[in-house]
Amino acid sequence: MTRICRAAGCTSGTATRFGVHCRAHRARLRRHGSTDQQGITKAALEPYLRIVSARRAKNAGSPLWGQLEARWGDVVGYASGILERHRAGRPMPAYETKAADAVSRVAAEGLNGEVVDTALAMFVMRELEPRRFRSDRAFATQLVRRVRGVGDMNVGAGWDHRTGKVRRVYRELPPKVAEVMGAWITQALGAAGLRLAALEERDLEEKQRETQALYRALEGLT
Repeated sequence: MTRICRAAGCTSGTATRFGVHCRAHRARLRRHGSTDQQGITKAALEPYLRIVSARRAKNAGSPLWGQLEARWGDVVGYASGILERHRAGRPMPAYETKAADAVSRVAAEGLNGEVVDTALAMFVMRELEPRRFRSDRAFATQLVRRVRGVGDMNVGAGWDHRTGKVRRVYRELPPKVAEVMGAWITQALGAAGLRLAALEERDLEEKQRETQALYRALEGLT
């Protein structure tokens, strides 16, 4: 008996006998963290990267930025420890080993500042546009995708038969692996991202009050 995909509005049969989603929605769940989650592109994140960059410039002398890079370094060090224990033959959960490998690949790019800013921008986006993310799992998946997208280490090449050209292919992580890596990044950088979002909201509210005061003054002219 064919089962119907659980994704809202989908009438396709499930990909496997005991599965709950069709092939398309199963792939979307794996890629984006939710069957109805839209991928966060570099272009979509760019306004939030500018917010982080502006806050850096405004607080150029703050020790925070170095501390955040050090916290990312702690994540890298933790991942390295997992990989060392795995190579030594100690039993380790497969998803943690894969998450550690993913972190090490990002670290190998040497773009620590960009990694930190990308993660901060994602946290700011979540606070200012919460509806962009369907669930915590979807956010973690998108956070990891954007962090892994900082360099080219996680991008391969594949042949597109439709266009007859080579195209860039993003190497997906299993959902549990992305969830673990997302949790590590959140623990290290999430609080700072929330603080930047709060400052941005404060500044936006101040600008709105100034604009409203200007309009009231204009209405009072005779």
